[in-house]
Amino acid sequence: MASERQNFELSGPRHLVNIDWQDSNHRRCVAASLVQGVCIQERDRQARRLGRDALAEKWWRFFNFKLLHPLIDGGSIFGAVYKWSRKAAGTPFLPTGSPKIVVAFRGTITKSKTFAGDLKLDLQIVKHGLHTTARFKAAFDAVKKCVRESGRENVWIAGHSLGAAIAMLAGRRMAEEGLFLEAHLFNPPFFSAPVERIRSNKVKRSLHIGRSLVAAGLAVALKDEHSRIESHNVFFALSEWVPCLYVNPRDDICSGYVAYFSNQQMMREIGAGRIASVAVRHSIGELLLSAVGVESKALHRIPSARVTLNLDPAPDFKTAHGIHQWWAPDLKIQCSECRISEGPEHTK
Repeated sequence: MASERQNFELSGPRHLVNIDWQDSNHRRCVAASLVQGVCIQERDRQARRLGRDALAEKWWRFFNFKLLHPLIDGGSIFGAVYKWSRKAAGTPFLPTGSPKIVVAFRGTITKSKTFAGDLKLDLQIVKHGLHTTARFKAAFDAVKKCVRESGRENVWIAGHSLGAAIAMLAGRRMAEEGLFLEAHLFNPPFFSAPVERIRSNKVKRSLHIGRSLVAAGLAVALKDEHSRIESHNVFFALSEWVPCLYVNPRDDICSGYVAYFSNQQMMREIGAGRIASVAVRHSIGELLLSAVGVESKALHRIPSARVTLNLDPAPDFKTAHGIHQWWAPDLKIQCSECRISEGPEHTK
């Protein structure tokens, strides 16, 4: 029997009867629902729910989208390409601010045979190797095709957890080509020690400073000056791409972004801006893996983002990491546009 959370009529954002595409809260709710639609497609497949018994369609049809096709990896549905439907909307005109195409990716499903394959990809995120996987390559090919056919201004990308990591990487790759896509990334992975759980601000500050010193030291020791300058230029060339990150501070998988954007300012205040400029571009794990010849890229590190924090209390990890929180009608949020300064690095 399907859980209540899989049923749009019982748990979806049915309060969005009239969508204002200029409203960031409405955009967030729609993007999260389309991501959920991918997850429920895979749930339908596993439960062999067909026709009227299938639950996925309402997650996109309610917002006047239609499913063009699912994205499949090893028999599992991990993504979907949606298109705004003129027929469903009852008008030939695309609403101002609405995407024509949305490419969405689900997160890890922790039950059934899907879990093993998803877990392997989660481990690739930890090892900074997601860009080498077949699932990412299939996802990126789909995004590129949509942009080529519809134009980058008409395409959104969205994902939750593992799916957010895939969408982040796809968006970053497109940005490297000068194509900046609107991206909605829910609970994007940022694997680090759960420093934000420490109550003492003094201890947290010391740990963040220590981490920056180690990362910068390793970067200087393991990379020559030319490599560091190239890394600097590539990183800050992405500044025009500003993805939307949706983070719950009580979710240890994504809460690292809370400090990620604030630490550089703190380092500048203590006179360590140059160290921060080097450290912010590098993961300690990435540097160590690269040192032993393992291809590794910390692609979750970006110079700009619109960060939305869910400030509502979460009773457990499942709630803090779940996709459902992001379409709650009375969500208590804090939004900020975050940019990392280039600092005093040479850029030529």
